[in-house]
This record gives sequence, structure tokens and C-alpha cells, in this order.
Amino acid sequence: MAWTSPKTTWAEGEIVAAQDMNDIGGNLEELKSPPTAVVNLNEAANYTTTSTTFVDVNTSRLTLTITTSGGAVLVTFAGSVTMSAANSILYFDLLVNGSRIAGDDGILTITAGSTVATNGSFVYWLTGLAAGTHTIKLQWKVSTGTGTLWAGAGTSLADLHPQFAAREVS
Repeated sequence: MAWTSPKTTWAEGEIVAAQDMNDIGGNLEELKSPPTAVVNLNEAANYTTTSTTFVDVNTSRLTLTITTSGGAVLVTFAGSVTMSAANSILYFDLLVNGSRIAGDDGILTITAGSTVATNGSFVYWLTGLAAGTHTIKLQWKVSTGTGTLWAGAGTSLADLHPQFAAREVS
């Protein structure tokens, strides 16, 4: 159910109509269960990239679809990454409805050494979306070498499970 702007002006003696109360009840339901999309990964293989330009991490698994009422959306990502070369940089950004959000080098950079797993997490406050259905994709690139996102593939000492989520918050 979508948020309905409630009646704010009442006349003295006016009778409350059933629809007025239904709008209030619907809004309470909307506040309790806002539009949310979540992906928890437990894959057969980890994700890797050698791309030096932004590409989708995984089009089928790390793409969120959320239908909003036009409020702000909180997007979160939590994962562990490694790089194949010391001092390589891994970059993350969001592609929302076909447009990259941050531009330039994205919203997060991670300088990682060799095979040491590093936190690759962020929280992003997404504003300016109209009411409707939106597609949010996680994108990445590397400065050099190979970047790996551990995705629950059973790798010894790195069987880690990332999460990518979006939730309308206002």
C-alpha cells in the first residue's frame, strides 16, 4: 500500500468518513512495512572484476527493484573484498534507473593489499526519486589487477556472505 496524504483540516461537527479512517490505517501499515529490497549472497563462486570502468558486480543477483512512494531510500552494502595486487584500488558506485549516482570514481574506494580481506561496506542516502518502481545496481571497477567480492562460495577462511539492500525511509 502507498502512503496517502491524510486529511489535515476538519470542520467542527464534521462526521468522520470510513475512507478517512482507512487512509490513517493504511498509512500506519506503510510506516510499519515500507518498500524494501534485500539480497543476501550465498553463491557457488565469488565475484571478480578486472574492469577499469564501472560495470555491474552481478546483473542478476545484485540488482534491487523497489517501488517507492517518492521518499528517500537508504541503500546499504556490506561485503568483504580483496585485490590481486598490493595498493590496487577497488571502487564502488550505484546505478539507479540507468544513471550512476556519484560519477567520477564512485561513492567508495578501498585500497587493499594482496589477499587480505577488507571491509567493503557503505550506506548511501538516495533522494530525489519520484514515486514508482526503481532499479538499483551495485557497480565496481579496479585501478589495476583483479578485485574479488567474497560471496559465500565456501572459500577456506573467506566464506563470507555480502548483503545489498534498499529501503524507503521517508
